Amino acid sequence: MDKNNKEVTTVAADTQVYEEYDKSEISPKPRKRFKKRFVVLGVGILAVAGFFGVRAMNNKPKEVFVPVEEIALGTIENVLSISGTVQSAESKTYFSDVTAPVAAVNFKVGDKVKAGDVLCEYDADALNLSKQTAELSIKQAQGTYSSYYSGTTAADRQYTQGMTPQQINDRLDAITAEIDAINSKITEKTGRVNQTIKDIQNTMQDINQNGITDSQEAYFAKGNDGYIYRNESEAKENGEYKEPTEQDRQMSLALQQTLNDVQYSLNNDQEIIAWKNQITALQEEQQHLQTGKAAQINPGQATAAKAQKESTELTSNDTISKIDEALLGIKADFNGVVTGISAVEGATVTAGGQLVTIANLDDVEVAVSVSKSDLPKIALGQEVDITINNKPYKGKVDKISGNATKNSNGVAVVETTIKITNPDSDIILGVEANNKIHAQKADNTIVLPYEYIMTDSEGDYVYVLENGVVTRKNVTVGISSSTQAQITEGLSVGENIITADYDSLTEGMAVSIAQ
Repeated sequence: MDKNNKEVTTVAADTQVYEEYDKSEISPKPRKRFKKRFVVLGVGILAVAGFFGVRAMNNKPKEVFVPVEEIALGTIENVLSISGTVQSAESKTYFSDVTAPVAAVNFKVGDKVKAGDVLCEYDADALNLSKQTAELSIKQAQGTYSSYYSGTTAADRQYTQGMTPQQINDRLDAITAEIDAINSKITEKTGRVNQTIKDIQNTMQDINQNGITDSQEAYFAKGNDGYIYRNESEAKENGEYKEPTEQDRQMSLALQQTLNDVQYSLNNDQEIIAWKNQITALQEEQQHLQTGKAAQINPGQATAAKAQKESTELTSNDTISKIDEALLGIKADFNGVVTGISAVEGATVTAGGQLVTIANLDDVEVAVSVSKSDLPKIALGQEVDITINNKPYKGKVDKISGNATKNSNGVAVVETTIKITNPDSDIILGVEANNKIHAQKADNTIVLPYEYIMTDSEGDYVYVLENGVVTRKNVTVGISSSTQAQITEGLSVGENIITADYDSLTEGMAVSIAQ
């Protein structure tokens, strides 16, 4: 009871019950007491109800919302950024083909030249003197060789060139045998014809045994009616003669004509003429061989003389050809830049001496060093975007070395060459070039940002939403760039991939799509 005669009874932590008494009740005489109870529920009751209500609410499952993205096909390209050094794919050093003083050097190191420009020139007087000397050497060698052979027997030696003495003798014997055989044919045929002539002449004597000549017989053939008597006994007896018959006169004429024909045939027979021509040709060859045999020189001397002549001709003609080219000066074979000069004006350069070096500006490339991690990504023919002095160029991967080397940091790298496909005169050799190699590329494939992909001891995986539940999908990564990765296995187009809040998610958790 407090000072105001109030009694306090505690009901609960937040509830108190108060009892209040009337003053008249406090008297010696017992009276009937009226007790008033004021139950202060107020905030206490509400507080108790709130406490148990919150606990009930906390025990109810909380709904989780996650962001998702529908999987679709896309394109991914792996572009490797790597720096390199610009260099010429072709560099040529010009060497002197002659020994002569240098009259002029027309360019300096770093100068750009065009194809056909004269890089340096020789002293023309010195070159002409060297040319005359070479020409005289040829004449001297030819004269020395000719001295081994007489001019009168030069043709004859052609018949014996390359033949040994024994071969010449064998051929002479064969020619003699051939001539003898042909003469035998001619003799045999001529004998037969001569025998025919003799037979005709004998017949004519039988008919003209009285001594009547052809001219006399022709006398009657012209119509003369005088009489010519044939002496039957080949002598006159008592002056008795007899007139020749007409048959005797015609036979005599026919035999004379036959005799003329046979004699003409003998003199103009084509076969006999051919044989005689053949004998003439063989006799000419025989004469050449005999003369050539007599004029032959020692084979060793002849061979040495000929070899010396030919050697001098080859060497001197080559020298003359080189001098003719040197008179035109040393000319650039292509558009380029002078990278080195060894020639000095006024100094004599010897044959084989170095003169000028130029690098080709029409065939330019970039040398880069590729690490072992990037090596599997590059291949011949891949396109490259090149930037040189803030100017863009195009290129292609042209060469990949088959041998790795170590750079200054001791890291193994593979030297790779990028060919510039559109070079111009603005390119400066030796400067740095920034290159973007379009390495790997895939179209119509599933591509995800790297942050969607997680990795654990089992490998790479993602979370997808299937039937309101978080589901793990193991995936295989293909081409990857700095921000994205290709998924070659594990996902399908149209699936909903969860794109955030991975730390608060577990497989099998019920979630809803965040709106």
